[in-house]
Amino acid sequence: MGHGGMSCGMKTMRFIIVVFNLIFFLIGLALLALGIYVVVDPSLKKIKEILPINSNPGVEKGLSYLEVIAIVIIVLGSILLIMGFLGCCGAMKQVKIFLIIYAIIVGIIILFEIAITIYFVAFKSKFRETFTPKLKEAIRNTYEGPFGLQSNSALPKPSAISIAWDFIMYNFKCCGVDSKFDFINTTKWNKTNPWASTMGNDYKNFTYPITCCNISNIFTEDWNNLPFDKLQSVAYCAVNGTHINEMGCFDKFLNIIDTAKTWIIVGAVIILVIELTAFIVALALCCRTKKGSKYRQ
Repeated sequence: MGHGGMSCGMKTMRFIIVVFNLIFFLIGLALLALGIYVVVDPSLKKIKEILPINSNPGVEKGLSYLEVIAIVIIVLGSILLIMGFLGCCGAMKQVKIFLIIYAIIVGIIILFEIAITIYFVAFKSKFRETFTPKLKEAIRNTYEGPFGLQSNSALPKPSAISIAWDFIMYNFKCCGVDSKFDFINTTKWNKTNPWASTMGNDYKNFTYPITCCNISNIFTEDWNNLPFDKLQSVAYCAVNGTHINEMGCFDKFLNIIDTAKTWIIVGAVIILVIELTAFIVALALCCRTKKGSKYRQ
């Protein structure tokens, strides 16, 4: 092999990094397009129709959360797009500066992922202590009840945060953060039972959200379009907790993660191997480019 040539192994490494970064580039492009779509597309008007901004200031926060998510998607997509471009061009054209920048970005990402993993493992017990009080406070101060969502309800639409809680509890069959008792001291929820006249004075007010009950086992309609008149059949559950979903949503999500733990670990290992491979190959190509430039002098 001459000084200006490239070994079979080096060609293979270059091919690998080009393929990896072409995938990064395409994923980044898709995420960037998705983020921009969320920000500028007229479909946001539909969200505004569902969430009455003028009558409920809390919904403004909900929309700002949506915009923040869109911005995060745009930033993530931009990073992957830049990584893909630098990796592909650096490997194909052997542009040293591109390879150096690419290796630095990948190295930072690897270190960040390792730091997050160490933090989660080391402070797993404190994770609950840190986040559950904040989630409970959010329920206490922002939850407004689900009845404004019903198809023939005249009640105003609840806030975005309240909708999010009802969505989670209905679809994942859980209740509150730790339990149903997280809703005892809510400040914005009108707990009046709309069927109290037919159920008696003992059932005048709800104690727990009706979305904590097993509605999905009785009805097949969408969670945000349930027939208002038919919900009375589970109203007793919302009053006295009969047949309510006892598990808190925090533990429910931990159970879901634990169930998928093997796949999560496998996926994380695959991603780490890909990143390490890309990092090592980028450094190898960078060194190869440096040697090649010496030979050409």
